[in-house]
Amino acid sequence: MEDGVTGAGGASLTSLKSMVEEALSLTGTARLEAAKDRDYYDGPGQWTDAERAALRKRKQPDNYFNRIRPGIDGILGVLEQGQTDPKAFPRNPDDEDAAEVATKSLRYIEDRARFDRTKLDCAETFFIEGICALINEVDDDQEIAPTLIAYSEFIYDPRSRRRDFRDARYLGVAKWQWADDVAARYPDAKVDVEAAVNTGSMVDQINEDKPTGGVSGAVAWADRRKRRLLVAEVYYREGPQWMRCVFHAGGILEEGPSPYLDQKRRPKCPIEAASCYVDRENNRYGKVRDMRGPQDEINKRRSKLLHELSVAQIQAVDPAAVEVDADQARAEAAKPDGVIPFGWQRVNRSDIAAGQAQLLTEAKAEIERMGPNPAILGRQGENSSGRANLVRQQAGLTELATVLGVFDDFLLRCYRGMWDLAKQTWQGPKWIRVTDEEGSLEWIGLNKPTGMMGHNGGPELENPVAEMDVDIIIETTPNTANVAQEQFQMLTDLAKAGFPIPPLAIIKASSLPNKRDILNEMKAAAEQPDPAKELENEGKLAEVNKTKSETALNIAKARKEYHAPLLDAAQTAASIHQGHQTAAGGPAEMQDAGATESYPPQGEAGPPLIGR
Repeated sequence: MEDGVTGAGGASLTSLKSMVEEALSLTGTARLEAAKDRDYYDGPGQWTDAERAALRKRKQPDNYFNRIRPGIDGILGVLEQGQTDPKAFPRNPDDEDAAEVATKSLRYIEDRARFDRTKLDCAETFFIEGICALINEVDDDQEIAPTLIAYSEFIYDPRSRRRDFRDARYLGVAKWQWADDVAARYPDAKVDVEAAVNTGSMVDQINEDKPTGGVSGAVAWADRRKRRLLVAEVYYREGPQWMRCVFHAGGILEEGPSPYLDQKRRPKCPIEAASCYVDRENNRYGKVRDMRGPQDEINKRRSKLLHELSVAQIQAVDPAAVEVDADQARAEAAKPDGVIPFGWQRVNRSDIAAGQAQLLTEAKAEIERMGPNPAILGRQGENSSGRANLVRQQAGLTELATVLGVFDDFLLRCYRGMWDLAKQTWQGPKWIRVTDEEGSLEWIGLNKPTGMMGHNGGPELENPVAEMDVDIIIETTPNTANVAQEQFQMLTDLAKAGFPIPPLAIIKASSLPNKRDILNEMKAAAEQPDPAKELENEGKLAEVNKTKSETALNIAKARKEYHAPLLDAAQTAASIHQGHQTAAGGPAEMQDAGATESYPPQGEAGPPLIGR
């Protein structure tokens, strides 16, 4: 394809190549300084070749005392100990279940892609080179794969000034690839690939697997000797829309609107990036840049102090002494067991050595202040409680709050990009597996057909990912291992003191490796019936029944004793009344007449039985 030909995306190959060339050339100075920052972190690059030659000439070792690596690794250790997890919140009252599913889906993506390791790799380039970049894409298994972009391969709009690159007009990746691999992936572009390789430079200037571009602005696109091409994948704005193009020096391989969509179903750039610092010249750099000065002073000041202690300055104090060659006298004075000729003596330079030592101490203190202080690393107060260490760590992170806030915002944008990609690509039924803090498994079905028809006429789905409307945040929890151990000790002390602490609560608060198995066994044992307890319960039930029987018997006796006098009185009154009637001849005659009427007659009140 000719350079001036415009592709379907609207941008010509010439304009696309100019994006890469200006991204590499205009940021050449910053890239060279970032490479030096990486050398200082690694250590050997802290001495230049000329400085090493001077040390060898003085017969001094070219030792370097790397204080930068422990400082950066301490910050990375703090980030690794902190638990940063994504969490989804519902936007509507009816979306609480969807938010829970979205949270577990993001954690499934995080676990499967081993994003915890990717986060640390991003943090390393963030604090050393000053830029971290990541692209959310889909792998061959249609799983979401957040991938770190190497600093040397990341290209960006050099006119962008924001730390989060939100004002960049283009972002991309430029990577050297073998021409055969490119032709195999794009068979239709094989002719253009061969033409680009054959017209490439024969000079073996591409000796590293990364784009080359310096302050001069010269960018090599092909290497004929090694048959490699510089292939770029660039996402650029065309009006309000994001476009995507994959190309090399000889032609365009892919082009069109970005296939990645945001939450409003609009094409978006899948690359997320952040910078630690940005200076007024628009150069981006990390924490190592400020450490390089004190690190140089530590190495050079220590070397200078060693030189002061290894050599001696002498002077002639007696003009009448035998004449001695000055070099011979200097050599004798420099020896630990040397004999200084008569009439010569050492010059006292202890004040110079003390000054060098004082400056060395200040340089060490300065570089330690730039990194995590002992409070952050928990090296202060060996006998302090876990909560006290946690408070000191939080206070020590105050100076790093700004840059850590930028990195947290970068992680938040990465998580939201993962969720947007999940809503776009997870269209069919899918099962995900998540684990809780105690290691138990849970299976969640996404886009599961329920067998019923939905409101839109299609099948109704359970947990439809594309319809979940949630907000994503990140929760950062510091390492509380010491605090948890302290709380466990307090629980055990309370239990020993006699407080009613359930054994299950003590086991849950512990850090035993098989805590879940122990809890399950304790619960199963608690559910099984205890024969001794059953016998005890049966005995108690028998006593209750016996007590009830005795109570009923006592009540019956009391009633009998209470009604006995009443019955006797009633019987006596009835006998007396019957005697009166017999004397009058009434009842007997009525019996003879066959009368069956009871006495007293119904409806008439009888004589009182008591008190008559």
